[in-house]
Amino acid sequence: MPVTATRPRRRFDVATTTLAFESGGRTCRGRLYRPDRPATPPVLVLGADFAAEGSFGYRRYAERFARAGYAAFVFDYRAVGESDGEPRNLVDPAGQVADWNAAVDRVRTLGGERRRVVPWGFGLGGGHAVRVAANRPVAAVVAVAPLLDGRAFARARPPRYLARAVGAGLRDRLGAPLGRTHAVPVVGGHDEFGALPRPTGDAYLDAVPPESDWRNETPARGLLSLFRYRPIEDAARVTAPTFLLAVSDDDVAAPGVVADAADRIEGSTFLRLPGGHVDPLGPAFETAAAHQRTFLDGVFADR
Repeated sequence: MPVTATRPRRRFDVATTTLAFESGGRTCRGRLYRPDRPATPPVLVLGADFAAEGSFGYRRYAERFARAGYAAFVFDYRAVGESDGEPRNLVDPAGQVADWNAAVDRVRTLGGERRRVVPWGFGLGGGHAVRVAANRPVAAVVAVAPLLDGRAFARARPPRYLARAVGAGLRDRLGAPLGRTHAVPVVGGHDEFGALPRPTGDAYLDAVPPESDWRNETPARGLLSLFRYRPIEDAARVTAPTFLLAVSDDDVAAPGVVADAADRIEGSTFLRLPGGHVDPLGPAFETAAAHQRTFLDGVFADR
């Protein structure tokens, strides 16, 4: 039987640089991972999940992409992580999409050369990546366990959760103009309300680095914004090559919604892996990263 030789994948040396950009009057910051060649590689812009920092496993993806010959910029949204802004950890989809657009603008002309840019998002960041790609030219899109329909997320929650979320959200929204922010846990303890359901919340906390000073709380009004956020409505306008990854037991980003988005995006690639919402950052990282690289290598075969 003849044997077909396969070309070994190249591995690149990587340098990291801190980059800052302005968005909505605030300074956002992130880390750029650059391979030693080519001179102007495609650039992935990586945005994190609900109230998450770039250090929560996303830099691991950035380094993996850079080792494969892609530049990767993982940034923190306003009021999160290394970026400026108050109140801390506020989930503001409109503001975060503005941060995305500013980040894309920042890296598009790095070094004076026009770059091919790929929005890459996880969870809520995956929804943002789809919205950004629907409204501006990009080279490709990668959305991992993307939260694409806040209404579907709300419908999947029990009535007690919704009552507490809406009550806390209204209290925060009414108190904020008076300087009285009302925060809720991102991940609640046993018998305690939290924005993210368990067991996803437990896995989310596992991704927080031990040295992080991140606080497990978010202003509650962000939940009201989340419930109305529906980037799936933008999906049909995405024209760039798109890779959508769902996980089968995701209780945040329902795999059926991700599959629906894939049907709306012409020519998209859809993959479903076993596991829970956060698994692509942990036990499913190697498998998820390998599939994403295969997709990117197909899109950028000329690089």
